[in-house]
Amino acid sequence: MSAANSGTVVGTIVSDISSRTPSDSLSITEFRLSPVDAREEDSPIPITAYNSVGQRITERYSKGDTVVLTHRLRYNTWMTPEGEPRGRMEVIATSSTTVRLGQISTAKRAAEAAQPEEPASAATVLATATAVPMLEEIPF
Repeated sequence: MSAANSGTVVGTIVSDISSRTPSDSLSITEFRLSPVDAREEDSPIPITAYNSVGQRITERYSKGDTVVLTHRLRYNTWMTPEGEPRGRMEVIATSSTTVRLGQISTAKRAAEAAQPEEPASAATVLATATAVPMLEEIPF
């Protein structure tokens, strides 16, 4: 990957994160990111992530989270049904790092932490109880 074709952007996720799987070997994650240094008239950047990178983004982040994305640029071209050429620059995320979690992610993680753990089975309790030696079994 050339240095002119890659970079890093720090921004806040300003849209819902959507994922789709058009084939067994490909999953696509898309969302919009507003850079931290964006001006009021600047539009959010559409971001695309593929396969495991997109899956990690979907699992970790929500709208309102601030992230650092390493990305590469790709230019796609196609023809319309009328035969007109079209093209679009895509920002492809290659890795992500958390800067700050927004309200949605913070609330989601707090709810997950508040859920009680599943009770241990009788076999697990018995195994841990018998694994600890009794005082009279310790040879000293």
